[in-house]
Amino acid sequence: MSFTKMNTLSVNLDAAFKPKSIAIIGASNDRKKLGGADMSVLIESGFEGEIYPINTKESLVQGYKAYKTVLEVPDEIDRATIILPTRFVLNAVKECAEKGIKVVQIYSAGFGEFGEEGRKIEEEMVDIARKHSMSIVGPNCIGTFCPLGKISFARGTSMTLGSVAFVSQSGGIAFDMVNRGNVQGIHYSKVISVGNCIDLDHADYLQYLSDDEDTKVIGLYIESVKDGQKFLKTLKEATKKKPVIILKGGRTESGSQSVASHTGNLAGSYQIWEALFEQTGAIQVKSIEEMLTVLLAFQELKPYSLGSVALIGNGGGATVLATDYLEEVELHLAKLTNQTHFTLSDLGVSSNGRNANPIDLPAYELALNDCNLFGDIIRAYSKDEEVKYILFHLNLIPFAQYFDLEGILEKFMNQLVTVDLSTVNLIGVFRSNEDPGIEVKRHAAVKKLQSKGIPIFRTIEQAAFGISTVTKSMKTDRRSSCEGPAGYESVE
Repeated sequence: MSFTKMNTLSVNLDAAFKPKSIAIIGASNDRKKLGGADMSVLIESGFEGEIYPINTKESLVQGYKAYKTVLEVPDEIDRATIILPTRFVLNAVKECAEKGIKVVQIYSAGFGEFGEEGRKIEEEMVDIARKHSMSIVGPNCIGTFCPLGKISFARGTSMTLGSVAFVSQSGGIAFDMVNRGNVQGIHYSKVISVGNCIDLDHADYLQYLSDDEDTKVIGLYIESVKDGQKFLKTLKEATKKKPVIILKGGRTESGSQSVASHTGNLAGSYQIWEALFEQTGAIQVKSIEEMLTVLLAFQELKPYSLGSVALIGNGGGATVLATDYLEEVELHLAKLTNQTHFTLSDLGVSSNGRNANPIDLPAYELALNDCNLFGDIIRAYSKDEEVKYILFHLNLIPFAQYFDLEGILEKFMNQLVTVDLSTVNLIGVFRSNEDPGIEVKRHAAVKKLQSKGIPIFRTIEQAAFGISTVTKSMKTDRRSSCEGPAGYESVE
């Protein structure tokens, strides 16, 4: 890619994520319509730039002066969002190009995915855009999410700046990732829904994000790639800089057929993708749940190539199963130092034939004396140089039955926040039966711990999978620097 093209890409995508001004073509006073909803979400997100609603019939839209076309707007416009019936989109793109707009996001669908006529319109739009150095995001996409730009497509989500970027070929999955990620404590630098990729493609977004200082880890949901060689080359370079996690849609024959109807493109053989993961060091996940788990792990965990875990929780059976699963994902229980054994023996948890790692104790023992025993064990583990990950798992059901759950969770949190996290990772699992009363208290505790940099997962399997993925990335690390995925130096 030439310097001029790279510079244009950077400028145009900066305008997509952090525009100083936005035109919404198809803006409406009716918030039940897409044009009305998109504009209201932009306003509610706290966007500080200029908003220019384009509406042929209204003079005022949601309190803003409206214009019949972008050509009537007296000022420069960085970005335009087109939310119009398909038959009007081509003309709107022409007007945006004439106006000198840097990037156009086309919300509207009904182009290449609908057949040859739609593909011809796509080709004409791309030709117009490239003649004017304008970029097109989409069509068939819902837009961008960027806390720094104060721009969103999801109402009511946290605008806390994070280090995770996500690129999605599906608008629904982009929306899911922002909303579900918000609940799970994932904080994004940038999220973009890219749709049919008629102009900018996955390689372009990957190139941009791999050089983005705000982004430490990149997630991609991909259904199809038009230029495989370009994508392969870009992915190889990107994985040298930061972790790239890919969820490929259309892995099966039936899934490939669904891709064709969704984006109008062919998905390609999944065997090719398997080879691509092997060649590039990109990380493969196979569900949204796995993607969320891995992104949270990379966001929060200091990376160690040594996957040694100290395990503590209530429930002997759960601990046995956790031990099995750790080994299955290529982690192992840490061999504790003699000093840690002496400390745990003094606490009464490594005598009488009890192994000091893992430790499983009844709920009532963990709750004694303001959960001090639990805290002492965790602190002992944290000081052991052989321990890189402390995984605690708490079954909340017995605590809810015999104690004030909210009060007990507060005491557990008071213990956890005393742990020095400079040389060890602390990861938690709160298991429950999804009883609404328990869930409210569970969620409140999760949010508090997340704010302290302690990731909490729903299951032991999820937690172990996240730890394992981070650890494996260090063993096969393609990045040229020693900086780890979460911005820390890697430690052997």
